[in-house]
Amino acid sequence: MFRVLFVFFMLAPYFLVAQLLHPVDGPGAVSFVINNFGSGVDGSFKGLKGEIRFDPTKITESAMNVTVDAATIETGINMRNRHLRGDKYFHVEKFPVISIVGTQVKSAGKPETYIMTARVTVKGVSKTFPLTFSAKPQKNGFFFEGSFTLNRRDFNIGSGSLTLADEVTVRLKVLAQQ
Repeated sequence: MFRVLFVFFMLAPYFLVAQLLHPVDGPGAVSFVINNFGSGVDGSFKGLKGEIRFDPTKITESAMNVTVDAATIETGINMRNRHLRGDKYFHVEKFPVISIVGTQVKSAGKPETYIMTARVTVKGVSKTFPLTFSAKPQKNGFFFEGSFTLNRRDFNIGSGSLTLADEVTVRLKVLAQQ
């Protein structure tokens, strides 16, 4: 009897929590679009790292803690990239990472679709957003896809502008594996 209880208590943590996954840093995993002079400007970040706990059968145990390297911002124009890395925008020397910490996951009422409370931190400023995402099973993990909109000025990114929109749509297309 003691052996059975011992084995149960040793293995229980593996069955009571969501599985631990690590995001794969691939092209377009974390991207954004913002209007500049009336046209959409696309960009992306690399250096995706962190942990994602997810199991659709134990959704309340799910969470996310990921970061990207702010200095990897890429918009297709080197001069603009250098400008965005400066202190008026991302100030990457002082704030080298952008983080997303997600908690409180619940079903969105559709198959494989969920809503997570996500705390985004940019330049030392944190704001909370609802992040609706899909989670499609993949070999050894899941493919997550979702987006949210934020106001860049809430994070002290740039200043008021007649040509650059305040709203930025952030898109996440992340493969996470064990």
